[in-house]
Amino acid sequence: MDLEILQDYLVESKELLQAAQEGTLRLEAEPGNDEALASIFRAFHTIKGGAGFLEAGHLVDWAHDLEGLLDKLRSHSLPVTSGRIDGILKGIDVIEQMFLELAEEREPGPGPADLGRVIKALASEDATVEVPRAGLKPNEVHLAPGNIPVENTAITPQPPSPSPLPQTLTAECADGAREVSPTIAAKGDEQGKHTESKTPNTFGPLAAPSKAAPAIAPPEQPARASAVPAPATPRGADVVENSLRVDANRLDAVMNQVGELVLLRNRLSSAVGNLGKDNENMSRIAREMDLTVNDLQNTVMRLRMQPCKRLFQQLPRVVRDVSRQLHKDVRLEIVGEDVEIDKTVVDALSGPMTHLVRNSLDHGIELPSVRAAANKPPSALLRIAATHLGDKVRIEVSDDGKGIDRRFVTQKAIDKRVITAEQAAHLSEQEALELVFRPGFSTKEQASDLSGRGVGMDVVKETTNKLRGRLSIETQLGHGTRVAMEFPLTLAVLPVLYLRVRQDIYALPISAIDSLTDLEDHRVHRLAGRVTYRVTGTQTVPLVDLGAILQDRPFRLGAESVEGVLTERGLFVVSEVLGNEDSVVKPIDFLTGRNLYQGATISGQGNVVLILDAGALSAAASAAVEGAL
Repeated sequence: MDLEILQDYLVESKELLQAAQEGTLRLEAEPGNDEALASIFRAFHTIKGGAGFLEAGHLVDWAHDLEGLLDKLRSHSLPVTSGRIDGILKGIDVIEQMFLELAEEREPGPGPADLGRVIKALASEDATVEVPRAGLKPNEVHLAPGNIPVENTAITPQPPSPSPLPQTLTAECADGAREVSPTIAAKGDEQGKHTESKTPNTFGPLAAPSKAAPAIAPPEQPARASAVPAPATPRGADVVENSLRVDANRLDAVMNQVGELVLLRNRLSSAVGNLGKDNENMSRIAREMDLTVNDLQNTVMRLRMQPCKRLFQQLPRVVRDVSRQLHKDVRLEIVGEDVEIDKTVVDALSGPMTHLVRNSLDHGIELPSVRAAANKPPSALLRIAATHLGDKVRIEVSDDGKGIDRRFVTQKAIDKRVITAEQAAHLSEQEALELVFRPGFSTKEQASDLSGRGVGMDVVKETTNKLRGRLSIETQLGHGTRVAMEFPLTLAVLPVLYLRVRQDIYALPISAIDSLTDLEDHRVHRLAGRVTYRVTGTQTVPLVDLGAILQDRPFRLGAESVEGVLTERGLFVVSEVLGNEDSVVKPIDFLTGRNLYQGATISGQGNVVLILDAGALSAAASAAVEGAL
């Protein structure tokens, strides 16, 4: 099997399969949408053609059976029913599993026989057949046909997550539906002819691109590596490629090289600055190089950006399945799909976003009867939004459910031994709310296939921390909950603020800093072993003494010169704030014991500087207080 051809097939067929799933969900909401039906049919037909070329017989059979069912729906021989939608979605799950087997260079197995029989029966007049559970993935929800609608006001056909094979940024074909490479498709149609007699192909064979079409864009339309596919041209028209497929590993390598260039730029700027004003020519060269490196850095960072719709694309299916299982009426609203963020964030957040959505559906949103009794609309609103905030992207998952009872959460945490009663007595309202992110915490007595095992929300927190993001939660009893995550636009280059703690120099990510302030002794308060600082008349935050944590020598406030750095975790006490600089994070894995650092960088002076982890420092300060009580 040619691995290059296999990779191309998987990347593009996964896009087709994702588009088919989104089209199926749209078809459920709009049963008369012939355009959606035609798009889904084309997707399975193209998948079948490529599978025939790869001699994946079982995959050909599954795609053919689904194509047959869709052909009946498309010709209006059969009506679109909830049961048939369920069958199509379960068939998509089976094909997705077959893609995973192909990615491992294994021939796909036959798939669940009982589900195959059901799909064939659904293509007949028997619309009462129930979709079986057998053969589905372990965490998959079993859904009997139902009538609870799931509305997504912003669902459009979207590109899928990257293939299990080496990840690439994909280009779009000329057909409107994303299809496999014309060479593969043409050969697949030729070698898969034994299936064509079963279901007539009203679309005909895939059109190969014109021989006159260039492989890359002409100068007036420069080629670009982008996760956003180019607009499709009509079938039969000459295709002008204005995008390239680039291996993501190559982009990572380029980004690393740009990072090294940033470090060299910083050192050059520092060295030229030390020469004084007599070297005006060198200063001018340093400024021009600074601008050029900045432009190069921004260009490469944009190549790594991907739209958030790649992150949101699986959520309509999750909402549909879980809401039907729980018998809840949910309207899904997705906003900001075009907002772009670093590819690393998109790849890492797929699981956490699913956890957040399932948690809202299971714990937050009430049953329609309960909502009606509370004078709320029977249909709940689950909103997922992405917005730009300067050099950050904010992603929110909010619902209009029952909200979170902080006292109930605190008592559950004590019962499950997540915290002790003594620790609970010192929690602020916000700290009590954040207990839901602790490992092992759950408000459910019995575990189910949806929740109750104390995992999920802690994964959200851990992933957010690894991505150098901020996690916050807001709630109002009876009105709902909002969980928000903020991430830097790119993870390749990290702006930091350099700090001096007595004689030692450290760096703190600027994304973790709210403001700088001069410490005033009368704003420092001590209560039950905790030291806090009153920032304003109503805002009080923990005081985190970096001298005590990093050097085991607490600062003597009033006797030593100190400054304050206000972060989301508290007010950090340092000797002096030195200035900011773009840095490149280098991982460190040789430190043992407390890990208080995100990594290390090289400053403009050429010195190795440890980058502090604000969350770890705050946790270390809290642990020290609890240990002293």
